[in-house]
Amino acid sequence: SMMNPLTSFGSNSKSNSNQNFSRSISLSIFDRNENEISIQTNLIEPIQLIIPRDPNLIIPSMILQNVTSTNNNTPHNQLFYLNYINITNNITVSIHFEVHPFNISLAYLFIYKFDQTPLLNSSINLIDGWTLFCPSNLTNENIYKYFVNNQQTSDHQSLIFGLRKLNSIEIIEFCSNSSYTNPPITDERFNFTSNYELRIYTSGCYYLDSNNNWKSDGLIVGSLTNHYETECFATHLTTFAGGFIVLPAPIS
Repeated sequence: SMMNPLTSFGSNSKSNSNQNFSRSISLSIFDRNENEISIQTNLIEPIQLIIPRDPNLIIPSMILQNVTSTNNNTPHNQLFYLNYINITNNITVSIHFEVHPFNISLAYLFIYKFDQTPLLNSSINLIDGWTLFCPSNLTNENIYKYFVNNQQTSDHQSLIFGLRKLNSIEIIEFCSNSSYTNPPITDERFNFTSNYELRIYTSGCYYLDSNNNWKSDGLIVGSLTNHYETECFATHLTTFAGGFIVLPAPIS
């Protein structure tokens, strides 16, 4: 095995910005005659890789979301505060959301939909995923985290996500019950009583093919990915790199 200080650029320059904060790792197995042994596995029993980033990487600050100022400036039928992010890429990426609430006793419902606006009310359920941000889910830094892996984002160009604050009854019903299978439903317009900060970043797992191009097929970004390293699951051994980009403020 070999770890390079920073990833060398492949031939497909469009993906360079994804890997330029990553170290690259080359993994091979040889027999006693120094002949390389081909290793193939599957995604049921994959090879786990942890690829560190540039130790000098500076993580941008979180971005204030002044949602309390929007309570009376949105259409009456808008139930969620919506944001749009562009995920167009020639290689797949995972998306990582970090929400820092100013009032840590509040809880939120998070929903998203690829390539169109998510809708969730008593008569329609048009979402691709959801989660609850309950106080018990806060990290030691008082941050809510959510992760969408690169298999889910494949072949999509955008993601629109929405947040709304849970009311006190919903907090009691849903945040104290881990067995819920459906999100809480309301037809009332969102009403935020406190602001929060937001940071979104993408990550990826890549390998160099025989043409010296970075590719992402057959690789999965793991949930242990963070600011400082990418967790990758692979089915073969070669030269790998992990991608990392902190996205600009999403479009509201």
